[in-house]
Order: sequence, then C-alpha cells, then structure tokens
Amino acid sequence: MIIMLISDGRSIHTQRWAEYFAGIGHNVHLITYDPMNRNIPGVTEHILRSSWNNLYLAYIPRQIQVNFLIRKIRPDIVHSHFVAKYGFHLIGHRFHPTVVSAWGDDVLILPQKSWLIHHYTQKVFDSVNLIYAVSQDIRNHIIQDFGIPGSKVRYFPFGIDTAFFSPQNKVSQETQTTIKIFTNRGFLPVYDNETLVRGFANAYAADHRLHLTLKGDGPEEQKIRDLVISLSLDDVVSFRKKTAFGLVPQDYHQADIYITTSRSDGTPVSLLEAMASALPCIATAVGGIPEWIENNKTGILIPPNSPEKVAEAILLLARNLDLRQSLGTAARATILERGQWKVLMAQAEKDYEELIRTYKKEKP
Repeated sequence: MIIMLISDGRSIHTQRWAEYFAGIGHNVHLITYDPMNRNIPGVTEHILRSSWNNLYLAYIPRQIQVNFLIRKIRPDIVHSHFVAKYGFHLIGHRFHPTVVSAWGDDVLILPQKSWLIHHYTQKVFDSVNLIYAVSQDIRNHIIQDFGIPGSKVRYFPFGIDTAFFSPQNKVSQETQTTIKIFTNRGFLPVYDNETLVRGFANAYAADHRLHLTLKGDGPEEQKIRDLVISLSLDDVVSFRKKTAFGLVPQDYHQADIYITTSRSDGTPVSLLEAMASALPCIATAVGGIPEWIENNKTGILIPPNSPEKVAEAILLLARNLDLRQSLGTAARATILERGQWKVLMAQAEKDYEELIRTYKKEKP
C-alpha cells in the first residue's frame, strides 16, 4: 500500500504509526506542518511550509499543497490524525478512501470553544469514510454530538508496546523511606496540576515519605512552580523536562505510584504505559479513563477538582504495599488483554485493506 498520513510529525503517536507501516513493507508518506527531526526508513516526509503564522490564514495555501501531493503521489489511502487542524485537510475531498483519528481535545474541547472549529469538525466527519476514536466516550460524542452513524465510527485505542513498557523487579519495598509519585501529563490547564499539588500537600502532611515528580512542559509550569514554593514543598516536589521516548520506561520503573488529575480526557497514553509497566495508578474518572481503570481493581478512580480525594488515594496506596502490587498486576493484565500495540495495528492494516477494496469496487 501507499499510505499518506497527515499529522503532526513531532508527535510520538504519529511517528509510531508511520514507523509501524513502513516497517512491515508499506510505502508511507507523512504530510506535516512541523518536521519529525528524525529519519524513519520507508517514510517520506513532506513539510507544509507557510509564511502565515495564523493557522486559519495558512490553511488555504497548505490545502493547495496537500491536493498537489495527493495528485502526485496517488496514495491508496489517506489518514489524518487529530481532527482539528490536520483533519481539516480531508474536508470535501474527491479522493477516497480517507480516515481520521479523533484523539480527545479535538472532539471534547475545541469544537465547544469555537463555532468555526465545530463547523469544520462536522464537515470532516461528514467527508471521511472511517473515523477512529481512541475511547468509547469519544466515539459516543461523535455519534451523539455530530449525528454520525455508528457504523462509521470505530473504537480504536492507543496501543502499548508491552515488551517496551514492562514491569521491572524492584528492591524490597517493605521498609521504603521514600514513596515516589509520578506524572508526565505536562502543564496544560486541562491536566489540573494545581489540584494534584494541593492534594499531594495534604498527603505529605500525613506521610513524610512522599515525593512527587512532575514531568513535561506547558504554559502553567511557572504557576505550578510558584504554588509548590508557596506550600513549602520545594524539597519534596521535583520538576523534569520531557525526555526522548526511549527513556520513558525508566520513569515508570523509578516510580511507585502514577497519577493523573485531568479534568477532561480521551485515553491518556501515559496512563496505559504506566499500567503496562505494572504501576498502580490514580486517575480522575473522566472521559475514557474508566474504560481502563476499574476502581480498586485495576487502579484508583477519583473525582476531578478534589485535592481531598487526591490525598486520600495517595495515602491509601502509600500505606499498602500489597494493594499497590495487586493493582499494578491487574493493570498490566488489562493492557495485555486489550491494549497491545501490534494487535491493534494489525487490525488497522486490515481496515485499510478493506476500505481500499471497497473504494475500488465503487470507482467507475
């Protein structure tokens, strides 16, 4: 197959998708606004340059470039990842088959903020032949909020490489002097690090073994740093920048508890990575998270915007090693059962082949 992807080249999800299909012998072309800054054998990168900094003003010249590349390359299938921005290039296109993947904010948040984004999102869903949704919750929103037939919207979660993200035997934790809590969601408002830090402060007041690491980037980083200082937590809260993807498993191996306090979510890949690493997880019961975390069985679910519940969950796990181990074991079993990367990607290849066969039959 000749596969054309239209997606953010900087995203590890884009890179993994392109690398998978190129690795099994397909010819992959990636159209992106920003370069991958790496070479993937079998993947040809096309960067859509624009002299306009404004996303809306740059859309038309970029669309002209996309149309040109489709005519030139003549792909068998075109797949955009993330509806807003990249998916917009599929609107009203004469080329078929086309696929779009909805990741989360592009359905749950952005269309509600702008009538124009909502309008274009609707047009994308109406135009494409297949829609992937990374959670059942997002799939339901696409069907209900945009009136799309259920047959056109397929649940397709982010998969995890369960060999790459796997448990590591740790030194006996019976007499731990430090309990390490970890999150790598970054510092966007939706991830609500203020609630996390305030909840951690309450837990730390009751158990001085606790240490929190916040990893990532985002516009609220300084605000959270200031909050940490104001709560006199700077000795027990660490900040870390993003690292290369190959180093991410080490983060989970070094942690004792993973936590996410997001207000809205699709299916957070970092949560699934932590689960695959057999790390006990605390997560807010929003979006697609309850599809993976069953409370007190595969993790701990808490309501959003509740520092008190954050503290309770942290203390529960910090004080109960057996519970941490049982939740971690059950979490990994869940990923092995229905979240394995290679199994899911093999299904994506079958979906592509079926769409291509269908289109060729219908083509006059």
